[in-house]
Amino acid sequence: MIRKTLIALAIATAFTAPAHAQFGKLKDLAGGGNTASSSSAKVPDEAAQEALVRRFVSSQSHSLQAQTSFAKAFGLAEQVQLLEAERMALSSGSVNVDQMKKSVSVSEAAQAAIDERVAAKPELSAESKQHYAEGLVSLVASAADGQKLSGEASNFASGMKNLGATQMATVGRKLAAGAWVAKESPGYLKGLYSSSKAALTFAKASKIKVPGNAESMLDSL
Repeated sequence: MIRKTLIALAIATAFTAPAHAQFGKLKDLAGGGNTASSSSAKVPDEAAQEALVRRFVSSQSHSLQAQTSFAKAFGLAEQVQLLEAERMALSSGSVNVDQMKKSVSVSEAAQAAIDERVAAKPELSAESKQHYAEGLVSLVASAADGQKLSGEASNFASGMKNLGATQMATVGRKLAAGAWVAKESPGYLKGLYSSSKAALTFAKASKIKVPGNAESMLDSL
């Protein structure tokens, strides 16, 4: 009973701030947008959680694929192996919070290595440019899912705020994965936006073909 109460309190704490406050920075990036108010948002169920987690996993998988291509372009063999392994783990089917956390950790470490190479402004071979161009395509796909993730995560967070104490102790603990995605999505999308902008800047400077819809897709995040 004590364990259930602690889990419920942990989930509840994640949603003590209004949903619009949790997603405030994301709205700044996107230029605003309507989200459901906490008073009218539907309390999420396990189906809503599954859909939200699936959306995050899709965006993250595309992002990992993009980073894999960038790592190949810069000759970061170790990062390529780690990123590919993580992407395979995410596509295994059943995904839990620990797996999602690990994917974010691996992605952040890889991005740091990629950023270091980008800062050095290397001259890329034709083959490396091809890898990089492929990464940009995956990045746009990640942003497309990220655009949808923004609203879905905000709605989920608003709905969680409408759970009463009893519901939080029962239903709430079953929605831990969705609660984690909703809580982490603003930071995840802000990072995706930042790294994507940097990737496009490097591509243009290196005369690498940029997907035609890349700029507009990132602006929608």
